[in-house]
Amino acid sequence: MSNLNKENDAEAGVIRRRFSRQPVLLKAVLDTGHYEFECIAYDLSLKGIRVKLDLPLETHCEVWLLVKDCLRIPAHVIWSKEGYIGLEFSLSSKQVSGILGTIGARLPKT
Repeated sequence: MSNLNKENDAEAGVIRRRFSRQPVLLKAVLDTGHYEFECIAYDLSLKGIRVKLDLPLETHCEVWLLVKDCLRIPAHVIWSKEGYIGLEFSLSSKQVSGILGTIGARLPKT
């Protein structure tokens, strides 16, 4: 990619993701340490997840995510907008894949 294209992408706000997202529709639980909230997961990658939660949480807030019967995954809020929250997992992609089991095995590795 030429420097001109990189500059145009940066100006347009285009962000290149390191891990491809997989559309999902999963029940999940978001644990803030004080409260647990049921939510719905929509997009999942080995680096993070987008969940529907009608409660805004502070950016950088530390949380734990429980998807299906898997172990809790530590994460932090990276954005919150219009009833959705973006979480970035605090573990490596390999660790997240292991925790998610068969779900993690189906996710794109890049």
